[in-house]
Amino acid sequence: MAVIKKLEENFSDLSPQRELVYEDGNAKVIRFYLKEGQEIKPHRSPSSVFITVLKGSLTFTSEEGEETLGEGATIFYKPQELHGFRALKDSIVEATISPNPTAKRVNL
Repeated sequence: MAVIKKLEENFSDLSPQRELVYEDGNAKVIRFYLKEGQEIKPHRSPSSVFITVLKGSLTFTSEEGEETLGEGATIFYKPQELHGFRALKDSIVEATISPNPTAKRVNL
């Protein structure tokens, strides 16, 4: 059965918000809701990470430096590559992480 997840605005003035959109043994999809100035600090993942800007504008950090992207843009990170982002205005991004680094904890 298809899973439908409509885009909602789930912002908080206190911190970036995370919403698990979908998860199975192959991938995990997370939406991040960031108010202007909020950030997800640079970090590394054992998986490939694909991030699409659904709304807003953000500065993305990578091994090569910083890149500003707006709505509709996608950025790809290889496993163990440094990545993070900061909202230049209220923004929503969707991250697909594959393979799912927490698959062993998921009931399949």
